[in-house]
Amino acid sequence: MHLIQNYNKSSSTIRFFNRGDYYTLHGSDALFAAKEIFKTTSVCKMLGAEPYKTEGVILNKSHFEAFIRDLLLVKQYRVEVYINQGSVKNQNWILEYKGSPGNLSQFEDILFANNDIALGVSVIAVKLRIEGKSRIVGLSCLDTVATSFSVCEFQDSESFSNLETLIVTLNPKECLLIQGEGSYEFDTLKQVIERSNVLVTLRKKSEFSNDSVLQDLNTLIKFKKGQQENAQSLPEVNLTLAMSATSALIKYLDLTSDEGNIHQFSIEQIKQSRYLKLDTAAIKALNIEPRIDVSSNLNGNVPASILTLLDKCRTSQGHRLIAQWIRQPLKDLALIKERHDIVEILVKNNELRSALSEDHLRRIPDLQQLAKKLCRKKAHLQDCYKIYTSVSHLPRLIQQLSDASDITALKELIINPLKELVNDMDKFQQMIEQTIDLDAAEKGDFLVRPDFDDELKELKEEMDEMEEKVQSQLSKVADDLDLESGKSLKLETNQQFGYYFRITLKEEKILRNKKNYVILDSNKSGVRFRNNKLSELNDEYIAARDKYTTQQKTVVTEIIEIAAGYTNPIKSIGDVIACLDVLVAFALAAANAHKTYVRPEMLSSEHGEFNLVQVRHPCLEIQEGVDYIANDVYFKRDEVHCYIITGPNMGGKSTYIRSAGVTALMAHIGSFVPCDKATISLLDCILARIGADDSQLKGLSTFMMEMIETAAILRTATSNSLVIIDELGRGTSTYEGCGIAWSIAEHLAKEIKSYCLFATHFHEITRLSEEIPTVKNQHVTALIQNDKLTLLYKVKPGVCDQSFGIHVAKMANFPDNVIEFAKRKQTELEDYQGTVFEGSNCPQKKRKIIKEADGLIAEFLNKCKTLDKSLTNAQLKDKILEYKTEICSHKNPYIEALLSASS
Repeated sequence: MHLIQNYNKSSSTIRFFNRGDYYTLHGSDALFAAKEIFKTTSVCKMLGAEPYKTEGVILNKSHFEAFIRDLLLVKQYRVEVYINQGSVKNQNWILEYKGSPGNLSQFEDILFANNDIALGVSVIAVKLRIEGKSRIVGLSCLDTVATSFSVCEFQDSESFSNLETLIVTLNPKECLLIQGEGSYEFDTLKQVIERSNVLVTLRKKSEFSNDSVLQDLNTLIKFKKGQQENAQSLPEVNLTLAMSATSALIKYLDLTSDEGNIHQFSIEQIKQSRYLKLDTAAIKALNIEPRIDVSSNLNGNVPASILTLLDKCRTSQGHRLIAQWIRQPLKDLALIKERHDIVEILVKNNELRSALSEDHLRRIPDLQQLAKKLCRKKAHLQDCYKIYTSVSHLPRLIQQLSDASDITALKELIINPLKELVNDMDKFQQMIEQTIDLDAAEKGDFLVRPDFDDELKELKEEMDEMEEKVQSQLSKVADDLDLESGKSLKLETNQQFGYYFRITLKEEKILRNKKNYVILDSNKSGVRFRNNKLSELNDEYIAARDKYTTQQKTVVTEIIEIAAGYTNPIKSIGDVIACLDVLVAFALAAANAHKTYVRPEMLSSEHGEFNLVQVRHPCLEIQEGVDYIANDVYFKRDEVHCYIITGPNMGGKSTYIRSAGVTALMAHIGSFVPCDKATISLLDCILARIGADDSQLKGLSTFMMEMIETAAILRTATSNSLVIIDELGRGTSTYEGCGIAWSIAEHLAKEIKSYCLFATHFHEITRLSEEIPTVKNQHVTALIQNDKLTLLYKVKPGVCDQSFGIHVAKMANFPDNVIEFAKRKQTELEDYQGTVFEGSNCPQKKRKIIKEADGLIAEFLNKCKTLDKSLTNAQLKDKILEYKTEICSHKNPYIEALLSASS
């Protein structure tokens, strides 16, 4: 065990030891598990014999399964489970099974047993080829729930910005790379992947070989009707690097060894042009998804992200799809409008929206996951019954949708596809009705109908007879305990206990000192118990039911075999329901907001408009005690497309620019937006650089991270991009930072001409508006009364004409002596910058006067420098006085104020 625990194990791998009834972890794994599960390391005990004694922790099955879910689905760790094949004395621990965030196949029974896991699971493999200065990237992505491969090949820059965008779009949990490729390009590629919070797994170069990929694809791919059943005919196989990556995925997940995978997969090329580009920085900056390290927001239950705010979905497939849509904003105007049309119907029709959310959608299980179980022949009668009941309910859902609206989008996207799919399932429904005992299924017993053979019929009669005897016990026990049969005393059954009686917790005292009653358990729902006779009858009933289950196995196998043929329509129903679920969620979020969201007017990119009237930040406005101040954004191509925003820290600059980014994203995924009115031309990117997000764990300083992200923005942005930048250049010297920030703002405004919100603490940058007409200055307002600062959070035109740093320090309760010292230093450092002169009360006029003064002073200094050194002191003095008279003749107010202050 000692060797297993320490040999070749990374810190992101957790090892469990299966002891039969419980599991153990050791060393650092034990300490980690103790903190995560029990919130204390005191549960750890020293296990083993010297010299290998180490910390250990014991987990029961329940803790083990919960911890496995957390490790694989949330924390993104690898997991290994070992089992002892030797004796107690001569232990021989071998690997029983293993998993990772992208490879869950050996843990599916634990993770998906109840079909309630709403997370999508995808894994990618990437192969890189260097051709001179070109970097060619081949990528393959496997979605294990949708059983589909998506592949592409593309040229990339040295910072792999195209790959980063693709990773944001696909949202994989894990990425396979070739082991041992230690080059600058490979290291950069690995950093880009890890920066996107994707677990990197290194695999042997031989696994990326194309030798067997065609043979494997012939085994796995489900070819379409009329398609040549040969992988060689697929256009995707011409992407050689992508095929190498596909080969690595097939080997890593060992797909060909599972019969349930045969002819179940699809393959397609990734169409990157369909989606608006997002970078990793935008995902973080706009708070699109909840961060794993943030457990809650200010009040504990406030949605900490746009995804948690919008995700009102009722089905697992809906939860997965909304997480996908939020990373894949559309660039197709027709598709966006189609989604908006449906959301509009649902926002306006309260009755329909409520019926879908509270009734219809709640009835739909995870059909995508059930289809996968059927495919792999791992489904049970209960799964078939779940599919049957949900499909049986669909006509009611279709009817209510049809009655409520005749909108084309709803018909084409939801109603008509569902009608066709329900028809496709007709024979499946008939088969279930003819083979499954529906009456028993309603009670939780999933049995084949007894008229299938004589022995089943005989066993069913025996079970029915026993049921009658069981029912007769209810009235007898009610009389004995002086309780009302069926009301205060109930007879119930489940898979765990079989038949039992139940009373409320208040009535528990009735059973005390009654020796012929045995309490099974007590919980909130009441006390479950049996008398001796019911125990006897229950044992007989369970024995008969077990015989029945054994006898029906052959029939069940046939039913599952036939049901597996309906995998595609079941999966397709799941897809349509997921789409409806997400659109209902959008409508719920819009209708239930503090102020109802509005439908954005979407225009083609040629219109060049991005106008938001009274835009709000959807996450902040719902916080208790926050009276949100809304603001406007007005951009029009060739008129104004860049805002330079100044103002005090904590004054609302960041929130304002984030609001614009969040609104743009919501509009492009088909959601309504938190504005009074919105007109948005189609964007091609949302790019962001917000805040000092240190990445020192990955070896990058704040400034370096900032420069990498900003360089990616400059390479990617176009005139149809929305760029939001906040506080750029703080990681270096003031003058250098200001210079960098200025040049970037100027390049975006002058060369790229993208829609840009540029918040800065470098007030000098506001002078750009004098050089570039399409740049406008905005500032967040604050009020100072009696030396007290009140932040107003209102965005107004113009430049913020003063700094509020000392006032903010006061608000943060800095000591008085520190505040006074800061004031003195400020006065010293400002020197004459605070000089008052005619025109200094108008920021634009003030800048113009000072600019003129700077030129005159520079000219004066140059003349002084070039004076003939052979002149006497008196002659030099006369010349300098002549130059002074000349400069004073310009009557520049700033120079006059400086001269009067120094005299």
